[in-house]
This record gives sequence, C-alpha cells and structure tokens, in this order.
Amino acid sequence: MPSKTAASVPTLTLRELNRALLARQMLLERQKLGVVEAIERLGGLQGQWAPAPYVALWSRIKGFERGQLTKAIDRGDVIKATLMRATLHLVSAREYAAYSLATMDGRFGAWRPPGGPVLKDLERMHADVMKFAAKTPRTREEIRDLVNEHMPKSAAKDERLRSWFLWSAVATSGLVWEAAGARFEYRQLARHVAPPAKLRKAPKPERAYDLVVRHHLAAFGPASVADIASWSSVRVPHIRAALARMDDLVHFRDERGRELFDLRKAPRPDADVPAPARFLARFDAVILGHDAAERTRILPAQYKKQVIFSAEVWTTFLVDGFVAGRYKLSSTKKDALLELQPFKPLRRSDRIALVTEGEKLVRFYYPEQARHGVKA
Repeated sequence: MPSKTAASVPTLTLRELNRALLARQMLLERQKLGVVEAIERLGGLQGQWAPAPYVALWSRIKGFERGQLTKAIDRGDVIKATLMRATLHLVSAREYAAYSLATMDGRFGAWRPPGGPVLKDLERMHADVMKFAAKTPRTREEIRDLVNEHMPKSAAKDERLRSWFLWSAVATSGLVWEAAGARFEYRQLARHVAPPAKLRKAPKPERAYDLVVRHHLAAFGPASVADIASWSSVRVPHIRAALARMDDLVHFRDERGRELFDLRKAPRPDADVPAPARFLARFDAVILGHDAAERTRILPAQYKKQVIFSAEVWTTFLVDGFVAGRYKLSSTKKDALLELQPFKPLRRSDRIALVTEGEKLVRFYYPEQARHGVKA
C-alpha cells in the first residue's frame, strides 16, 4: 500500500459514506440476483434470529420469496455457522471454508477465560465432536455430555472454563447447523452437524484473509482497518497484509481524518442521491459492519442505545438512509400488524412511504393471515 499524504487523499462526508453503504447493501435499489450471489455480495448475513436473513434479503432483492433461500439452504448452497465476531452467520458453501479459517482466531479467543486452555487441549475434543456429529445432528446438550467425558483436569473445578469448552466444541470445532436450523420458521433447540468433506478443505490462509477483507470493502466500504477488524474478528496484521496484496485499492479519509480503504470500482454515489424507506432485519449486518464508534454512517449516535442493547440489535427502519425508528411485527390467528415506533415525529411523506413498504413486509412475514395492516 503506497503511502498517501493527507492533502492528496479525498475526504468523504458522512452522507457520502452513508450512500456508499446503502448502495453496496442494495438498500438504495433492490437488485435482481440469486440468493447465493446476494449473500456473497453482502459479506454473509447475520443469523441469530432465524427469520432475519429472510427479511434482510426481502429488503434487498427484487421479488424475493422465502422459498428461494430455503431451497438454497436445503441444497447445501448456504451454510449457517458461528463465524464473524463469534456470532451466527449465513454464508455460501463455496466461501464457508475461507470464512471459517479467517475467523478462527477471533472465535477461539471469544469469551475465553484467563488461563484458558491452549489449542492442543482442544484438538482431541474437536476430533471427537466431529466424529460424534458426523452423520447425526446433535443438540448442545448431547455435545455437552460428550465434552464432559473428555474434559481436561484443568477445567474440572472451573465452571467458566467448562462452559467455554462447550461453546468451543460448537463454535471452533468446525460444526455447522443442520439445514433446518436456518429456515425461517425454525424455533427449536439448535442442532449441529459435521459438514461434508468438501466444506472442510481449507484454502491457503492468504486467500482466506483476502476474500474476507475484499468482501468487507465491497459490502461496507469505504472502511478503516478497525472497521474490518470489528466486523470480521480477523487480527489486524492479517488485514493489513491482505490490503497490501490488493492492487485495486483507493484511499480516502472521513471528516474526522480516519484513513479509509476502498475498491477502485465500488459504487460511491453522491450525497444527495435519494434513499427510499427501508426496513432492516433483527441483527442486520448493515448496522454492525463498522467499528462500534463509527456506526453513525447509518445509526445516529443519539439512537444507538435504543437499537443496540442487551446483546440485541432490534428491528429498525430507515428514513433518508438513516435509522429513524424501530418497528414491531405481531399476529393473531387472522390478523398481522407492523407497528412503527419512530424516534421522532415523521414527516407525512416519510410516513406514507413507510406504511406502503411496511404493508408489503407484513404480508411477506405473515402470509397465512387474512388481514394485514400497519400502525403508524
């Protein structure tokens, strides 16, 4: 990466960064493309709440229907696993191994107690867990029983360490979720299974880090090294090395002087490009794609505590490209309702746009109900 003087590097305003993010996240205009390609372009989809990836794609793909994602999951083209930030994501099968390798350090270190086990203490347990779940999906309780049988002496009297071993057995052994666990309607206990051999073939480390860094820039850029690290949990030296290998980077700064990297041909719309009303899913990655202090490019600082708290990222809606409120979906046997919960009074035109979009979302979310409505 050639060095740049501050005077030679363009500065991007907050609104320019916002429009760049919306364009890459397909939130300026829905795109017509398949779900696997969309998931790859978006850098994966957050999957803690089973319906969330479906809502995320509905807001981004023209004519998206639930069956499109469900079929891709059932075919094995889309995989659900613990990956970036040690949280659940949906990624494509062809990119799963790269994401798994690149995020391993972050997952291994997540919530690890001081003085926790070294990697060699986990190798035997990982092998046993993979064999145990080779053909039959296993619940966390079943995996816990297996892990307890092989718990090292160092963890015998340490509850935190025992809990970490169970978490690690699921999150760092290579297990993925069974296909049913990624479907819209899934509300049961998670079951985990060893992936087929073709998904275990790890790429060269440089290729894995390059893919993750490039996908972040394509989906969330322009971005800083801290942004990429926060989103991916990849260690900074690997990120800097990946950036140094890229020959199509351009450099920017934000209004606070932070150094930003981007792909030369990535979209960077004008700040005044209109942004339509859009609804974001629970845990939508567009809110989590940057360093915590820099999420203001879509989430105004004054609303942060109303959106992100108690390990939750609530459903939100966008007005002029920025989070302007939350929404709630509910249903009875016959009725389905989307309730807008704006953070400040809405202009009439924005309210009308949100009601129109909301009516479509509530019908998508609750197709079986006879009546659908929006409470503004």
